[in-house]
Amino acid sequence: MGEASQDPICGIEYEVLEDIEPDQSIIHVEQGYSFAALPLAQITKDKQFIPIKMLDYDLNWNDRVLGVVPGFIDVDSSDPEHRKLSELYLNKVFKLAIFTGVTALMVNVTNSNNTNLARLCSYHLYTSHGKSIWFRIKVGAEHPEAWQRWSTLLMMLPALQGLCGVVLELGETLPSPEEMARWRGEIVSAISIPTSRFVANAKGCPVLRREVQSLVISLFKYKTQVIIHGRDLHGQGMQSYQQYITHLHGRQARPSVYEEFSAGYEDRLQIPLQPLKDNLDNATYEIFEKDPFKYKQYEEAVYRALLDRGSPPPGQDPTPQVIMVVGAGRGPLVRASMNATKRSSIPTTIYAVEKNEAALTVLRNLLSEERFKGVTIVEHDMRTWEPPEKADIIVSELLGSFSDNELSPECLDGAQRLMKPDGISIPSEYTSYLAPLSSRRLHNAVSVMDKENTRDNVFHMGYVVRIHNANIFDKPQTCFTFTHPNPGPIDNSRHVQLTFTTATDLVMHGFAGYFDARLYGDLYMSIHPDTHSPDMFSWFPMFFPLKTPVCLRAGDTVKLDFWRVAETTKIWYEWVVSEPTPTPIHNSRGETYWIGLYS
Repeated sequence: MGEASQDPICGIEYEVLEDIEPDQSIIHVEQGYSFAALPLAQITKDKQFIPIKMLDYDLNWNDRVLGVVPGFIDVDSSDPEHRKLSELYLNKVFKLAIFTGVTALMVNVTNSNNTNLARLCSYHLYTSHGKSIWFRIKVGAEHPEAWQRWSTLLMMLPALQGLCGVVLELGETLPSPEEMARWRGEIVSAISIPTSRFVANAKGCPVLRREVQSLVISLFKYKTQVIIHGRDLHGQGMQSYQQYITHLHGRQARPSVYEEFSAGYEDRLQIPLQPLKDNLDNATYEIFEKDPFKYKQYEEAVYRALLDRGSPPPGQDPTPQVIMVVGAGRGPLVRASMNATKRSSIPTTIYAVEKNEAALTVLRNLLSEERFKGVTIVEHDMRTWEPPEKADIIVSELLGSFSDNELSPECLDGAQRLMKPDGISIPSEYTSYLAPLSSRRLHNAVSVMDKENTRDNVFHMGYVVRIHNANIFDKPQTCFTFTHPNPGPIDNSRHVQLTFTTATDLVMHGFAGYFDARLYGDLYMSIHPDTHSPDMFSWFPMFFPLKTPVCLRAGDTVKLDFWRVAETTKIWYEWVVSEPTPTPIHNSRGETYWIGLYS
């Protein structure tokens, strides 16, 4: 089971042990299924507990079997006798799950009150050596309480949420789009589809109705697995259901360039770069330089700026221009500026300013090979270099995922003395944005770091992440804007108070950060969800977590205060939610995470 591959992970559920023929070798694989969901025991009519005869079945228990708790077991039953017997039998199933080594154990959640289930599951999860429990819940218009049951259950297992998954069992109707948006913030391990939800096509083969197809296809991108349960109702054999699911998997839209590049990075937290404090390595430069959009946009911006400043009146020569690429790295912006110069036919002097000694080696090699012929290489910090002449155009790529988090404002404010009074900065302006999100997967990822003690106070910093398994439940709002050249007085500290609302009950786990940047005129780059630049993958969004998730009711107002604090040697962010439930101030005084202005 585990993570899905290119093919859909589709399992078959056997509801009673008699449905499996003993001594057959992995019957579910022979039928095309990737795994089997098996009841680990059977409860007889006289309430006797009959465990599965493990040796009767030639199965790969550790990888190909999902254990199922018998439906008879109801540890939250209102009948005290049934409840007591269910507790006894559930503990027996737990022991069988550990002994057989099944990858996970699935239990049906049918009650509105599941406190005893949560209590007993916590015992098992603490002793199961990392094995998971999948909670199966029926969803659809006739089950409006489904998400609330799941969320309440998880709130009772705060330290174990990383071992809990949810299985959505399709009911008679489908969940609304709003409901499915809410489930996007959860870890949906599988979708359970009864054979009764299939209809026969013209050839008599089982297919799903169009609206069900769309729902299943939408879940594939989250690596959600499929469990088929029920008997063959279409006379084509149980393998026909698996074949149809494989067909649906093949109908997914082709991934975009951005999706192809980010494959494998979904929901993986990364510590933000600190290029002023730490020198970037060769691999990081190489990744950035592969972006198919960014440098074309930069080249066009430089080209237009050259035309605006250097184009001559009729009958006169063009005005020579000075371009300074500050933070030149391995030279992609130098190359873009040279291309723009050639296109414009305007005589240009180009300086490449860089402080990273390793990157300077690459620049000098390019110069010696005459690929950067005529470029002046400068080994210096842009903030302290004394140039022989002033620049008409300064070009930089100092932006981070939250626009200013790699200290572009401080760098360009320090470098603007290199410019002529009417000089141009590319980029000329950039803005950060914040949006509230629900994502148990992201929150769990931070929690794992907290348990491993890889960093102190891991909830008090932002992370670069390809946000994927998440519900962004309100539109991003403007946070901070910086303009260059900065007319002054220069103060890069900022504060903003933002207000968001939610249309449904949910749990808020933090905030997503984005940015857009105006390079020159109407040329922009953006990772804002509404205006994301096509195929640009140089930046993933930011995630600012909340240490304690906030439970929200439909119609609640979320009030967020967010600060950018600037001191002489470092910059940091602080954030706090004041409504509807106050949280502690995150990263107070920059004690956990700050961005250094110097090496």
